[in-house]
Amino acid sequence: MWMSLRINPREKRLSRMTLRISGLAHVLHVTNLIPVTRTLITAVCVLGFLTNPALAQDARTVYARLPFNVEDGKLYTRACLQLTERAYPSTRWWENAQTTGVSIDRAFRSVIAAMKNKDRAALLKLTDPAEAKDIAKFDTQASAYFTQLQSLQLVAVPRAYTFDGLVVFFAQIQSSRQTAFVPFVFASEGSDTFGFMPSRSNATTFKLVDDWFGPTGSPINDATAYCTDSDVKRATHNAYLSPSPRGKNALLLTGASLDAPGSLSAVAAQIKSRIEEMKSAFHEPGIDGLLKYMTPTGADRMKQWFVSASKDERDRYRESFVVQKPFFVFDESPLIAVYTRTPTGMIQVLYFTAALDSGQLLWTNSAYMSISDRVFKAGPVFAAASSIKPFSAISLR
Repeated sequence: MWMSLRINPREKRLSRMTLRISGLAHVLHVTNLIPVTRTLITAVCVLGFLTNPALAQDARTVYARLPFNVEDGKLYTRACLQLTERAYPSTRWWENAQTTGVSIDRAFRSVIAAMKNKDRAALLKLTDPAEAKDIAKFDTQASAYFTQLQSLQLVAVPRAYTFDGLVVFFAQIQSSRQTAFVPFVFASEGSDTFGFMPSRSNATTFKLVDDWFGPTGSPINDATAYCTDSDVKRATHNAYLSPSPRGKNALLLTGASLDAPGSLSAVAAQIKSRIEEMKSAFHEPGIDGLLKYMTPTGADRMKQWFVSASKDERDRYRESFVVQKPFFVFDESPLIAVYTRTPTGMIQVLYFTAALDSGQLLWTNSAYMSISDRVFKAGPVFAAASSIKPFSAISLR
């Protein structure tokens, strides 16, 4: 399997490299290394590396702004995911032969040492028991790690995050031309022990944190990446996305019923008006009237589909939209998630974002799926929509 690298859009002179990692689905965030000195200095400033080793174990609770991937990029929303963050010094602390430090740090040191020494037995012993059962898969992954750490250099491990029974170290890996941030994932096994997960995790919270941490044109430590105190205080609902019994990290949301929107009355009025306008546009003979209410990419895809679809397909699509009645909204600006219900009781979700030029709400991701769908269109948040009093099961008030 090939491991593709996502390029940081801030840099204009970028190239794409692929690392052959058999059996792994790593997606790495890459910045160009020309010149190397400038890139490394930027990385230090962006990540706020600490220089005092004594602070390596300091931990704090942070709230990450939930990333929302749209057709043309990524947005940081005001939905807040609770994490425990630990910052590490810019020194090569994982190479320290001493066994001081918390147990998870020692586990990380041991895993890196086993990989560099190509010590299969040691790595297997350090691996999470559930993953270690599949020996063939483990051997494929171990071989890939052994090969990569011989040709690539581990230059920094600036941050680690604990959430939902997982600990994720984000390591800066450097080749002769580029640098990338790679997550090393550990599962808590109780009694202050941790097992390495060579194939990482498919948990929703891990996918969100991995997507959140990756450079996207703004520093990880600025207001675009972390929720403010006011973001946290405005929350009206909280959900726990992971069924893991080892730690529960809340996702804070701000929402209201469209029948009694309260402080969200302005957003509720905009949503009601926009959906009615879209329904009217669906009744027009063509599709042009609807396209102006969609993001440019979504409008292009809708136009292409409309041309190729049969009349029956178009009629069914129109009907499926116009029968929807919006009943609840989550205002996670720049994302607005609207829950609708059909006469048969089917619940659906529409996303809206504000147009950059006019500020008007546009239907977003009409034909595009992202990791955020696991939050709003599945799991405990979506399940709470079906309550007699929608979302009362996750309400904070």
